[in-house]
Amino acid sequence: AIMSTPITIMELLLGKLLPYFVLAMISMLICVSIAIFWFEIPFRGSVLLLFLTSALYLFPALGLGLLISTLAKNQFVAAQAALIVGFLPAFLLSGFIFQISSMPTWLQYITHAIPARYLIEILQCIFLSGDIYEVILPNVFAMIIVGTIIFSIIIKITRKRLD
Repeated sequence: AIMSTPITIMELLLGKLLPYFVLAMISMLICVSIAIFWFEIPFRGSVLLLFLTSALYLFPALGLGLLISTLAKNQFVAAQAALIVGFLPAFLLSGFIFQISSMPTWLQYITHAIPARYLIEILQCIFLSGDIYEVILPNVFAMIIVGTIIFSIIIKITRKRLD
């Protein structure tokens, strides 16, 4: 059915990503609300900046998921690859569980390819310190670079095809 439609590759990719973007932003709103109202974590930054940086984080994060689904031959392989390539590195190497500065130097370099690393630093800054742009902007630019690389690869390899 996709091959017979006049949609472009960009429209196809947008159609795949938009529902997940909306769901992720709703999830972020729920998580932030729980953090502030239930756990009473202080929030000293801008709500607008929080939403903008979270939306920007979804650029490389959803791109990675789309890259995996483009390369995988079936849903099982895609789910396993997403767990190994996406979830585990984001969970273990982002600074969420283990502080990046306490990791071995070679592993610290690898963390630069993990988009969640930049979001964690932004969230820590926005929640605990406020809008400190000297901390936020380098992380924003890093997310843009990682996302651009991922989407460049996706655009090159995505084709309308029968498999």
